[in-house]
Amino acid sequence: MGIGRREFLRLTSLAITGLTFDPLQAVLTPSNLYINKKLGIMFRKPNSWGFVNIKDFGKLKDEQILGNGWNEMKEEVWEDLGDPICIITKYPNDDPEFKGVFSPTISVQITPKEDLNELWIYNNFDDLLKLSEIAVTETLRDFKVIKRYDPYFICDSKFYEFDTEYLFEHVDLKKPIKVELKVLKTEYNGFYYDFNLHQSSNQNQQAESEFRQFIKSIKLI
Repeated sequence: MGIGRREFLRLTSLAITGLTFDPLQAVLTPSNLYINKKLGIMFRKPNSWGFVNIKDFGKLKDEQILGNGWNEMKEEVWEDLGDPICIITKYPNDDPEFKGVFSPTISVQITPKEDLNELWIYNNFDDLLKLSEIAVTETLRDFKVIKRYDPYFICDSKFYEFDTEYLFEHVDLKKPIKVELKVLKTEYNGFYYDFNLHQSSNQNQQAESEFRQFIKSIKLI
């Protein structure tokens, strides 16, 4: 059921009071908020973090190295996965001083159910979670699940949460670094929602507090 259209619009109007924007836009990013009216989702980005420009998504994909031999098929892998609706990162600017530094990052992906039905065969959401874990294990080096949480609800939608880790490989890194990845998944209103929160204690680039605040801010309609 979500939080209801009236409540969603009330929260939205409170969040954007005093700010100028085109109300007909599908995606709005006033202040620290991401509001997608078309998909019915709103959340707050961490203070001082920035949204990655959509035109830079391709560059990010090209620079990451996939594991287990999948890098040679990178284009096909990314095509199957599709683009996230947004990427939020601690160091959004291409500043030379952060070259080789892992930037804590949140990405949000929303996929229509019919799109995945064309790619994978599964009976229910539990099956899809297992298939997704297998796929990520194949494409990220040394990927493993560390902790599985009991399901919980956000806006009447059942969320599944996992703590995982993997070795992040990148063209700017001399050697891979261990990254902690918190994954949240839910199915809602004909879509699959994926929230991926990356940090690296290996480089002292942690964002536990920012991640907690982000999760608390998620609203679905």
